[in-house]
Amino acid sequence: NMPGGERYMVRATLCALESGVLAEADLDASVLRILRLAMKKRPAPTETDLDAHHALARRIAEAGAVLLKNEDGVLPLSLTDAALFGAMAEHTRYQGSGSSRIRTLSAVSVRDALPSLPYFPVSNAAGEVTEEDLAIAKREAARVRVPIVCVGLPDAYESEGFDREHMRLPEGFDRLVTAIASVNPRTVVLLFGGGAMTLPWAECVAAILYMGLAGEAVGEAVARLLTGEASPSGHLTESWPLHYEDTVSHVTFGEKDPEYRESVFVGYRYYATKGAPVRYPFGHGLSYTRFALSELAVTPNGVTLTVENTGTRDGATVLQAYVSPEERAALRPALSLGGFLKVTLARGERRRVSIPLSPCAFSVYADGWQRVGGTYTVRVGESSGDLPLSAPVTVAGREAPHTPVAGDPFYTHCHGEPARAAWERLMGAPVPLSETPVRGTFGMDHTILDMKDHSLVMRLLYRVGIRIVNEGYQGPHDLSDPTYRMMTVSVLDCPMRATVICGGGKMKESVARGLVEIANGRFLRGIITMLKKF
Repeated sequence: NMPGGERYMVRATLCALESGVLAEADLDASVLRILRLAMKKRPAPTETDLDAHHALARRIAEAGAVLLKNEDGVLPLSLTDAALFGAMAEHTRYQGSGSSRIRTLSAVSVRDALPSLPYFPVSNAAGEVTEEDLAIAKREAARVRVPIVCVGLPDAYESEGFDREHMRLPEGFDRLVTAIASVNPRTVVLLFGGGAMTLPWAECVAAILYMGLAGEAVGEAVARLLTGEASPSGHLTESWPLHYEDTVSHVTFGEKDPEYRESVFVGYRYYATKGAPVRYPFGHGLSYTRFALSELAVTPNGVTLTVENTGTRDGATVLQAYVSPEERAALRPALSLGGFLKVTLARGERRRVSIPLSPCAFSVYADGWQRVGGTYTVRVGESSGDLPLSAPVTVAGREAPHTPVAGDPFYTHCHGEPARAAWERLMGAPVPLSETPVRGTFGMDHTILDMKDHSLVMRLLYRVGIRIVNEGYQGPHDLSDPTYRMMTVSVLDCPMRATVICGGGKMKESVARGLVEIANGRFLRGIITMLKKF
């Protein structure tokens, strides 16, 4: 049991060994794996060139930046008549929260990298704005040629330990962008955050540069990208829907035990099969130059084509090859990524390139990967929504295996939503419904949050948990602080068995089981169980 240091499950393990449920050889194998890891020779300390690492971080941020929109070539721009808006320029999000958060030595914000630009916070880092903020933003944005607005997902919106509750930006950030764009159509938005967002103002601004969570050199990368010293060449690794309700999993996501009924129809495969529009398709990413694709040749092993940089700048793009089966049975998406290749070309350069296709490009998974024979169309372009070249290819292989959902409208054409009965046929057995925890059925797999509304003792334990977190956490005791929120959720929404494992000996197994018995209304049995500790 991780992290260790607690005897929980020792008795259960011994009983399992004695009864033969657990073989001693299996226990030995687990112990040997731990010993081998512990005995591994540690590498000797080495010198680290922190400046070189920072420069590498900047190059990675530049190469991964995704230019979502660039109307009338507003980017790159001259900074002589531009201004920064939004507190994220100063408090730029460049990393995640939870276990991914690190203490960097030299993080550079957008404002740090562009000190000569006029700067108007007109919000706080959490995305809250006032009417006075909006009035200042509109007045100052109307005075400059290009307003640059920094917005995104605050720390409290995404972290380890809890899920995002929606796909929206803070309302204040949406209002800020809308207000500035209403007085200046040349508005440029710098977007920060770890995943897809709904952007209701996307049609009103001139350019959107998505930086993601770009690391310690994010500010320097932004400065070079805005001015054209570097050219964005990143492409989206997920589709960005127009609305959260457009996602296939919105019906069950957020439940205690969500049912992932969509099978292979995840992301772009779902949208392409359904024929549903999206804000930005999987693989989308613009450049400061243009690329022309031609002369496509296809074999079952790969594609070859000619790519030419027809613009006025050096640049890079990601060429993507997708496979479409001519005869599509159930559980076969209309579009599947077969291979991709990043290509960097000087302006005017023309090159013949090859993209290998994955061995699974023409396969389905049924007791292992099975190549399905037949005629396919291979489509090539710069995103799943921009595939100008196509050619047929015939592949040798077996017939498509029969599936228990053949003919089902969702699992064939993504019509409607995946029905639970069809999903159970796909799973091969009935799937039990997750029951809402009720008093009398609580066990060691239930959490304080599961039980507190049904039990006085769990409400008291809830308060104790909050107090323990508050005493141990040095930062603000505020759920808008992602680390505090993560710690609070980890304590209160943690199964009782894991509370024993991770409690550092503060809660013994007998005490935890006794508290669960009391929460079930069995007070005397709970007291007797807890007394076993002594």
